[in-house]
Amino acid sequence: MKTTKMSLLMMFLGAICASAQTGSEILERVDRNTVVTSSHYDAIMKISLGGTIREKRFTGYAVGKSRAYMEFTYPARDKGTRFLKIDDEMWIYMPAIEKATKIAGHMLRQSMMGSDFSYDDILENEKLTSLYDIELIGTDTLDGRACFVLQLKAKAPEVNYYSRKLWVDKEMYVSMKVELYAKSGKLLKEVSMGEFRRIDGYTFPTLIRMVNTLRKDTYTELLLEEVELDIETPDRIFTRAYLERK
Repeated sequence: MKTTKMSLLMMFLGAICASAQTGSEILERVDRNTVVTSSHYDAIMKISLGGTIREKRFTGYAVGKSRAYMEFTYPARDKGTRFLKIDDEMWIYMPAIEKATKIAGHMLRQSMMGSDFSYDDILENEKLTSLYDIELIGTDTLDGRACFVLQLKAKAPEVNYYSRKLWVDKEMYVSMKVELYAKSGKLLKEVSMGEFRRIDGYTFPTLIRMVNTLRKDTYTELLLEEVELDIETPDRIFTRAYLERK
């Protein structure tokens, strides 16, 4: 009986310690668990418009959150379209033009390749803890998983989304769902992550679904097929010369 009481006490104390975490501490654990130094991946983008699904394929490289390169390989009309991101700047190269064009200003809020993702969504490279005030507002269950629920509000107006609501898996410390809001409180987008895989010590989502609530009857899914993490990536990939190569 004494052992049973002690076990119950330890469980109770463990629950108290878990609930004592702040929103910032939870989000920092998410970053440590999911932010990689470099990656290479092959991906499928499925864009659903009015029930019709268009499939695109691309390959990509990234180093931290500051450098990224993507090249579309399918379908034929998109083959050879490339994107390069260095810090907070992005360029697009289209074979028909044979010259890179910088994407800036209001263009960053536009749809990327007809998907529900904007260029801003892809460009984002700062830790959320530096952009938002973070509050743990409760717990919830999502797809049978116990989650922390975090509320994020912008520290300054220069952010893509004024506020965010995150569902963080209590066991894996990964974001399972994110709601993105305008300053008015209007829900702009919903993002869900799934099919998590343990890759080289990281818990990595291989399925990302984006719903843009400003577009009717549409969603976009990203399926990551081959994924390599913390790899050596040639610097030449992240150059204008490589982007514009023939």
